[in-house]
Amino acid sequence: MTDEWRTIKPEVLLPAGRISPGEETMGDTLNRLVFQDIYRAVSEDGARYFPRLTAAGDVEICIVYEDIESFSEQVDARVYLDFSSYRQNWIAVLWVVTDPEDPLGYPLSFRTMNEEERYLAVRFLEQEHVWVHYLVDIEEGITHLYSEAISFSEEEKEEAGKLLLAAYRYDPVGQEEEEMPEKTMGGEELAQNRLLERGFAFYFDYRLMENRFGEEGAREQVMGAVYRSLWMMHRHPNAQARDAELLIWVGEKTGKNRAGEDTRLLVVAMTPQLLDVYQIVHMSELEANPLATMLMALTEYQYLEEEYPLEYGYIPIVGYDGGTITHIEWNENSFFWLDEAYIAMYPEHTSSPYRL
Repeated sequence: MTDEWRTIKPEVLLPAGRISPGEETMGDTLNRLVFQDIYRAVSEDGARYFPRLTAAGDVEICIVYEDIESFSEQVDARVYLDFSSYRQNWIAVLWVVTDPEDPLGYPLSFRTMNEEERYLAVRFLEQEHVWVHYLVDIEEGITHLYSEAISFSEEEKEEAGKLLLAAYRYDPVGQEEEEMPEKTMGGEELAQNRLLERGFAFYFDYRLMENRFGEEGAREQVMGAVYRSLWMMHRHPNAQARDAELLIWVGEKTGKNRAGEDTRLLVVAMTPQLLDVYQIVHMSELEANPLATMLMALTEYQYLEEEYPLEYGYIPIVGYDGGTITHIEWNENSFFWLDEAYIAMYPEHTSSPYRL
């Protein structure tokens, strides 16, 4: 076994005084001052699961439920970690399995070019175990429900270390970008029935994203989350999820954010909804879908709608078909295919958003 991955651990400033939830806090509301980083992650960033660095230099995982019932459904679940990498990102997916046909994944993505995140990734592997804290966000405050320690074998650690090094050394010019099969197709090759499907649309405050990352960086943030979610589907424990077929659409709108302010909105839609694949009955269960898990974790995420992407002029740009990623190309001629599909679905409309 090689532990070369240890050599890339940087020196970082540890958060002085930051302690972990423990037996003394179990069943109680966490003190807002002592655990201010957890409150900030939940209230300001909207995070529902995230890694956390302690004053001792250890990494732990926090999972925050919206109600106690959601936690109760998973209290007897089997929990394990699965590792992968995507470009410069090292990804640890915490799988919570109550039903082997319906596992729930929490992907933790670490950018290896960021020193603090790379430190967290290396510590993940150095530690004999990683503590997972289950919390609930209720009116009284964030309450500590339960904690458990998870570990992984030396073989798993060795494979995860190789993936970490691959992400750290990733060269977009000098090596292959993907391990997943890829292909490219023209938009006119898409079957029209696939363009008429209903889906889920995830809305982001595009103005905030551009202020934070710039125009190109904003799109990279969203598309990076999309591709990482397709990785999760590719590695999903449920064969039905791995073999699924879907389209990813993008579009822009003007509208209001969660605060009721006028802004530009970036929309990422997925068709079809795959409710049967992920055993989704209520919208609150949508995070069983890897795409929803990834996109809803972004800070600028605003809200979710059920829509027909074709109605609003969105463009399908990526497909996933049983483990293969399809990059969809559009030009002036192939846009006629979208226009024809729109007219077929909305014959009463006098104009089409796809008419150039």
